[in-house]
Amino acid sequence: MPRRSRLASLVFVVLVFCASGAFGRDKPTLKLDRHDLTVLGVTIGSSTQTDVESSLGKAEVFGVGSGDARENAICYRSPSTEEDTIVVFYFGALGGWTDVTRTSISKSRALPWPSTRCKSNPSVSRTLEFLRELKLGSAAPDVIRALGPPSLSSKNRLYYYTSHHCEPGSGEKAERGEPSRDSPCEAVDSVEAKFDSQGGLIYMSFYHFVD
Repeated sequence: MPRRSRLASLVFVVLVFCASGAFGRDKPTLKLDRHDLTVLGVTIGSSTQTDVESSLGKAEVFGVGSGDARENAICYRSPSTEEDTIVVFYFGALGGWTDVTRTSISKSRALPWPSTRCKSNPSVSRTLEFLRELKLGSAAPDVIRALGPPSLSSKNRLYYYTSHHCEPGSGEKAERGEPSRDSPCEAVDSVEAKFDSQGGLIYMSFYHFVD
C-alpha cells in the first residue's frame, strides 16, 4: 500500500471516532519528539531490527495481528517475575518490516502471548521510565498531565491521535545525514494507554509516522 494511502487509512480511523462523538472536547496537542520515541536506546523510525538485537540481545521474531494490521515483533522481559514488565518493539509495513514502527511497555497480562517467548534483559524493570517519565502503575491523571487531553477516553483507556505538519529536513533521516525532502511533510502520532481496575497503567503503546 502506498505511503499516502496508508496515512489516509490512519486518518479514516480518526474520522470514524469523530462521527461517533467519542472524542473529547479539548483538541489533543500531543507531538512526540525523538526523546519521547526512544525506549532502552531504541528509537521509532530510526532503529532497525538489527540495532535492537545488537543492543538488547537476539530474540525470537514473531508475527502479531493480521491483514493490513500485521506486524513483526521482538519482546524483552524483566528477569524477575515479580517485576512483570514487558517491552515490545514492532516492525510493520510503514517501516519496510525492518525499522521500528511501534513500541509498547506493559504487564504480561496485557499482551496476547506468554512472556516466556520474550528474552530476559536486566534493563527491563518496573522502574523503567518512558514517554515523559511515565511508568507502569502511573494513574490516568498522571498520563494526562504528561501528554495533554486525550482524543478518546473510557473507564480504563486513553487514546491519543494527532496529525500535524513537520518542516522539511526534520526527522530521523535528516539526523542520520540522509537526503531530506524539500516540501512540508505530515506527521502522525498515536498513543494508547490501558489501566487495571485499580487505575494503574498496565499497557502503553505509541507510534510516529512521517509521510
